Amino acid sequence: MDLVNSYAIVVYVAGPIARFADRLREDLVPGTGHHSHVSILPPRPLACTPAEAIEFARHLVNQFEPFEVRMGSIQVFESTQVIYLGILNGALELAAMHDVLNTGALAYEEPYRYTPHVTLGQQLQPERFAELLELARRRWQAFGEPPWLRVESLTFVQQRGDGKWVDLAELSLGRVPASRLSGG
Repeated sequence: MDLVNSYAIVVYVAGPIARFADRLREDLVPGTGHHSHVSILPPRPLACTPAEAIEFARHLVNQFEPFEVRMGSIQVFESTQVIYLGILNGALELAAMHDVLNTGALAYEEPYRYTPHVTLGQQLQPERFAELLELARRRWQAFGEPPWLRVESLTFVQQRGDGKWVDLAELSLGRVPASRLSGG
């Protein structure tokens, strides 16, 4: 397995939203094979070992408590013609995690402003873009009320030479102290 110096930190999407997004993604761009996720840190090279970066991230991620996310609407990044599923609730928490993690061993000057989302289609044929965007919007409208997704862990991933991604480590968010659960 040929691995490249490209790493990211993601939240995998689960349940009905994952099934919806994975199916729609395959219909928009056949053969992508990526599991639906929200990137916390978009792909970047590392200037240290993966083990050092994972430990650095683990320490920072542990400072965040689990939270919930809810998907919003189908949107487009106009400059790149990427179709994505926006985040309605939880975007502030995701952006805060991004800002904290994009430091030290994981610091990287990203080409675009961070916007939490689930990518559904990219590198689409320009002549089919409007049709595919309409398909995505129709399907999302038919999906109905999106469920809440609980974020309790992140995954540190590395890109392979063939463009696929390999999970290297799970990073657990901190837990709510017992005294807060009991009202103390």
